[in-house]
Amino acid sequence: MKKVYICSPYRAQSNERLTRNIEYAKSITRQAIEAGLAPIAPHLYMPLCLDEDKPEERELGLKAGIELLKTCSFVIVGIRYGISEGMSWEIAAADAAGIEVVNADKLQRKMESENEDRKKKIKEYAKLYACDFCPGNRCHTCTSFSCKEPYEKARKYAETHIESIKVPGM
Repeated sequence: MKKVYICSPYRAQSNERLTRNIEYAKSITRQAIEAGLAPIAPHLYMPLCLDEDKPEERELGLKAGIELLKTCSFVIVGIRYGISEGMSWEIAAADAAGIEVVNADKLQRKMESENEDRKKKIKEYAKLYACDFCPGNRCHTCTSFSCKEPYEKARKYAETHIESIKVPGM
């Protein structure tokens, strides 16, 4: 599971807007979970521990959140209600760290694209390295073993090691 950071507005001038912002953050977090991701949404729990109205505590919370952000594969940004000051800091931190920022409205498209890329990588790995999984590979020449079984073994290996395998040209 990829770890992702949820970035959306929190602070609000009214309780109604605060509730709206919290519900929005929760819906983006749920969307990430349903996409098979492991979301981190510090703005949903940091305000329970720190006082948003105290600038020094708010800054501590933002700094802690940015440290968490740096450990994520990408950032999901919910912009439906605009980009807040805190969000701007988080987006800038992601950019500085070379971490991709994805609009929450485009998450499904990104996941579909990544899934297609993953399938291509697995298929290409299996084609390139099937011989390494062949019982006849020690003969240093093809020995007329069926390539189907080694191909399936290579494909299964690629599926379970997708993050660590290297495929030339990919």
